[in-house]
Amino acid sequence: MREWIGPLSIRGHDMRQFDQHDDTRISETAALVIGRAPLWNISDPLQINTVQRGVYEGFNLVVSVCAKLLVVCMVIFLVMLPDVSARLLELLKTATLTVFASWYVYVLALILLSCFVIACLPVSKRLRLGPDGVLPEHSTKSWLAMMFCAGIGIGTLAFAVSEPVSHFLINPDILAGTMETGGAAAVSSAMRFVYLHYGFSAWATYAIVGLALGLACHRHGQPMTMRSGLVAILGKRLEGSAGHVIDVISILAVIAGITTTIVIGLEQICSGLSMLTGSRFFADNSGNPPLIALFTALVVLTAVAIASIVSGVERGVKWVSQLGFVLFFTVLAVFVVFGGGVRVLGVLADGTVTYLKSVAVHATTIYDPKISAASSAQRDWQGDWTIFYWAWWIAFAPFVGMFVAQISRGRTLREFILGTMIAPAFMCFIWFAGTGGTALMLELDGTAAGAILSAEHAYRLYETVDIMLSPGVAAVFKAVLVLLFLILIVASASAAIIAIKSIGAGGSKLAETPFHSILWAFVIAANAGAIMAVGGVASIRDVMIVSALPSSMILALMLVSVCVGIFKESRGFPRLRFPSIPS
Repeated sequence: MREWIGPLSIRGHDMRQFDQHDDTRISETAALVIGRAPLWNISDPLQINTVQRGVYEGFNLVVSVCAKLLVVCMVIFLVMLPDVSARLLELLKTATLTVFASWYVYVLALILLSCFVIACLPVSKRLRLGPDGVLPEHSTKSWLAMMFCAGIGIGTLAFAVSEPVSHFLINPDILAGTMETGGAAAVSSAMRFVYLHYGFSAWATYAIVGLALGLACHRHGQPMTMRSGLVAILGKRLEGSAGHVIDVISILAVIAGITTTIVIGLEQICSGLSMLTGSRFFADNSGNPPLIALFTALVVLTAVAIASIVSGVERGVKWVSQLGFVLFFTVLAVFVVFGGGVRVLGVLADGTVTYLKSVAVHATTIYDPKISAASSAQRDWQGDWTIFYWAWWIAFAPFVGMFVAQISRGRTLREFILGTMIAPAFMCFIWFAGTGGTALMLELDGTAAGAILSAEHAYRLYETVDIMLSPGVAAVFKAVLVLLFLILIVASASAAIIAIKSIGAGGSKLAETPFHSILWAFVIAANAGAIMAVGGVASIRDVMIVSALPSSMILALMLVSVCVGIFKESRGFPRLRFPSIPS
């Protein structure tokens, strides 16, 4: 039998007309009782103003123009005042690491912990990214494959050998004197830190953005743009300047992330071409790529990226991504078959177990330089590696998070979190065990004879190929690696530009003209070129650490928004209950 609310009349509003479970009407009446306007319904889509005609038709003028102007102004500043820019960048990096290193570590740790807690909540088993009862749009197999493709980037290839070898030579355990470099135990330690950087913490940043956007957009019909992820806590305020600021910061973060990807990829391409051709055009006497080579590669890359975008998502970006995926696993297979063999399984198992045992400790560790010289060295290592990676993942979170949200409609919260965090992380573990683990095995058994350890980081991948394969086959395979670097850069840049346009258009799909894609390609290329001209490839770490700071604060707010949204969903908040009488 229907239960009716008891006879209660306040300020002329007869409450017996409302059903006890009619949340919206009760909330509106309650708002009138306390003298406020009716509460805003989260399912009312944000009204984001867009231009109706002209060059910026379909775009929000404030977000699109402000983002472009800020990047262009920075490029002009870098080019006009290179010495001042270099000193300022160094000061900003030092200040950021001094003041905010703990913030980076703890905010990522909090996001990681929160994701696991949310996945364990009973409500996460039934609450879906979409209306109740909606089914997933993609099969689980296809969904997980797309999820991993979203995370495949330059870092996984460029640091495939370089990072495990670097941590094999120096890491916090070695700096503390608890472990010696060069032994079998150092392999486990090295892989543990590699897995820390590519494990659950990295994917949790994507998961929290995807979760915030998935709940807001798929379940409540909000536009697919970054500001929508905060709708549970900021509501209609996001239609104005607050929302514009969030979207502009997100665009700048994506640009910083893709610039880092481009610069690291260009260095690897030039290093590979130097080994293939022996030409000094691609490497100076110290083995570093000169600016002229980097700029030439940047021009070629920009042209290919524009061609990929202009040709359309289906024919261009999708084709490039699929080819990159095939080549990616071809590289892994070659390393395992011709290099590490079954020993890779031991590296994988040992590294995974040690990572799982230590992730809670390492994800929350802050090294204090005041304690000892070893702690100071550990703090420097943490800034160069862990903080850099946390900043990189935060910068990529807007566009990777938007992508995983788009493909996850119909998934329960538990499915989404576990699928986003665990499956791709373990695929990264397999990748680094097969590539970096192979390089370390070749050094330990004496096959490499120190060639990989002594090589510059940009050449370690190619040196490993030379050791594994015969000269002729190695030359072909190195050419494939150079091609794969180019493909990954183009795919990442194309996806980033699509995400930037989507944010600039307030989530609208109407702004499909190629003009803005081409314009953004040139803006990003100019930004990458200016940074390389000022500080070289090494400066990109400093840029990443500084530029990701504002975006990290948005991620923290998104975590709050997700928690508030889930609480409202699970408790029916806001709801007023009045005494009932039997009918």
